[in-house]
Amino acid sequence: MKKQIIASTRTLVGVITPFAWDENDRVTEVSLSATDDEEYIIENGQRFLELVQKPIRATGIVKSGKKIHRAINIKKFEMLEHIYMAE
Repeated sequence: MKKQIIASTRTLVGVITPFAWDENDRVTEVSLSATDDEEYIIENGQRFLELVQKPIRATGIVKSGKKIHRAINIKKFEMLEHIYMAE
């Protein structure tokens, strides 16, 4: 049985957060903790390593499936001043 992976273009708002570290505790991968309460691994995350803890609005290809982490390949983004989350 094939894994069902769904890919779609979406715009997400969230904060860049560390996802993986090397043996010297340097961040090697990042994710987007989005306002939809989901975490998306940033596939092209190298360019976002310097933006950890910064809020952004990102548009890109989002992949999700039953047995995989959600992931985003960011095509364009903009820095935000703040993110306000409703309770």
